[in-house]
Amino acid sequence: MKDLLRIMIFLSIILLVFFYFDSPINENETLEAPKTVDPLPAQDLVEKSLGVERPAEGISTYIGKSTATWIAEYGEPDRIEPSAFGYEWWVYNRTYSHYMMAGVKKGEIVQVYTAGTATDASPYQIGQTLDDLYRFTIIENEVTVKYDTNIYTFSLRAEDINKQILVSFEGIYAQLYLDEESKTLQAVRFTNAETLIRHRPYDMMYSGDLLPEEIPSSSMQQSIDEANAKQVIDLTNVYRLHNQRKPLVENPAVTVLAGEHSQAIAKQQFSSEESEQPDLETRLSEAQIDFGKAGENTATHYSDAVETVHGWSNSPDHRDTLLSSDFNKIGVGVFGKFYTQIFLSQELVNAETR
Repeated sequence: MKDLLRIMIFLSIILLVFFYFDSPINENETLEAPKTVDPLPAQDLVEKSLGVERPAEGISTYIGKSTATWIAEYGEPDRIEPSAFGYEWWVYNRTYSHYMMAGVKKGEIVQVYTAGTATDASPYQIGQTLDDLYRFTIIENEVTVKYDTNIYTFSLRAEDINKQILVSFEGIYAQLYLDEESKTLQAVRFTNAETLIRHRPYDMMYSGDLLPEEIPSSSMQQSIDEANAKQVIDLTNVYRLHNQRKPLVENPAVTVLAGEHSQAIAKQQFSSEESEQPDLETRLSEAQIDFGKAGENTATHYSDAVETVHGWSNSPDHRDTLLSSDFNKIGVGVFGKFYTQIFLSQELVNAETR
């Protein structure tokens, strides 16, 4: 009798362990963006120049040029979307291997981002190893930027050096997004001085005037949120292809659900009342969305879609969900700086009708 009892207890433990590790629902903790120090005024900042020549070819050469020059080379964009920083995103997503976005302000290219392996991001190549990158890249802990009569110094922490390097050329700057696990270059963002300063991606000191933060109207913010959601889906699929995973198809009903969750966690963060959000399984059930398996990534305080997906891809649990082969559907919702992406495995008939 005692032996039978021991066997039953043992089997119960095995079942519990199996259920825990094979649960059809995977909700990760919310990923919070690395906190940067508020910009600090300083009196003794000096402009420094390493004399690194600007690339002579590739997408970075279009920074400062007209949109007409850009269109002559790359054609009209697939989408034009607002940003929170005073420029429009021209999105090119016809093929993920050529995926890129150009920032346009007053008819001029002020920023170009790419994660496409076939895009000319000279002097870099998406997918190149970090060993190769470090051989010809000058990496500094501080990068000084001059804009008008003002001087700004960006300070990179150890975490930045490992994940998001800032490189200075003559007249432009490059943010290199690194994949810590594969030790490769994941994406590149080329930008002019003003756009870099407005983004404030690193700790910053300044001498002179601090550029005022642009506050979008409520209707514009809604459009920005919708744009960020689309870009998160694009970049999720780009990164999945980097890692030999199939791209996901958007489920509009899941996108609505993800948007509601982003809004709920935003309100919860700014509310003095404590409230517990329903779990993913409950939310899917209440929305009458069928699924086989489900996963969820959330993030807060990231400035845009580029930074958010890069953050998830360098966080082990979020990365596993983002790259999981278990899923074939996705929905993304953004509310300000609050992001939710929901992954599902669905049969085609269910995916098309719900």
